[in-house]
Amino acid sequence: MTDITSPKNAVPASISFDVKYMQKGKHSVILILPEAYHAPIGLIVAYWGNFEVIFDSCLEGLIIGEIDDGKVRETKGWKHKGFKKRRELFKDICDEWLASWDPAAAAKLTSIIDSASHLHSRRNLIDHGTYGYTIPAQSSIAKGCYAYSNATEEKMPFDEHILKKIYHDISHTTANLVRTFSSFGKVEGQFHTLPDSEILRIYRETTHPWNPNPAKRPTEL
Repeated sequence: MTDITSPKNAVPASISFDVKYMQKGKHSVILILPEAYHAPIGLIVAYWGNFEVIFDSCLEGLIIGEIDDGKVRETKGWKHKGFKKRRELFKDICDEWLASWDPAAAAKLTSIIDSASHLHSRRNLIDHGTYGYTIPAQSSIAKGCYAYSNATEEKMPFDEHILKKIYHDISHTTANLVRTFSSFGKVEGQFHTLPDSEILRIYRETTHPWNPNPAKRPTEL
C-alpha cells in the first residue's frame, strides 16, 4: 500500500485564493476547477452582460420607432422583464412592424436573436448552474467537468475549449446584432467592434510574445 501522507508521495494541489484576502475567523468554500477555466468563465459572464446592454438598446430603438410610426403595443415595464420575455417582444416587433418595410433586416435580426437564445441557455448554466466533476485518486485535477441546472435539469459538459468557444460566439452574435441594426437605425451606447480578419492581421504582423513567428517576438534584453 502506498503511503500518500509521505512527503515523497505527496501530490501537488492548488486553489485560486489570494492570501492577502484571507481573514482569521473566516472560512472559504473551495471550488476545484482547472485554473485554465477561470478566465473563460468570467469572460462568458462579461460578454453576455455586454450583449444584453446592446440588445436592450436595440429593443428600445424598435419600440420607439414603432410608436413614432403610430403603432400601439403593450411594452410597459419591458426593461424589468427577463431576457426570454424581452426576446419575444423584440421578435414580435421585427415580425409585425420592421418586416413591413425592411423584411431582410427583420429576418436577420430574428435569426440573430434565435442564436442568442441558445447562448443564453449555455451562459445560464455556467453562471447559475451547479458545477460537477470527478477528482481522480491522489489528484487535485478536476476531470469530466459539467454544469447542471436544478431548475431545468439541463446538463452541459465543458472544458477549456468549450468555454472559450461560448464567449467568442457571444462576441460574434453581439457584433452581428450591432451591424444589422445599424443598417437601418442607430445603436446607442459605447461598444467596440473589429473585423476578425483585422485582429488576425494584428496578431500575425505586430511584435508580441505570442506571435507564431519567433522573429516577431520581443527580444529579451
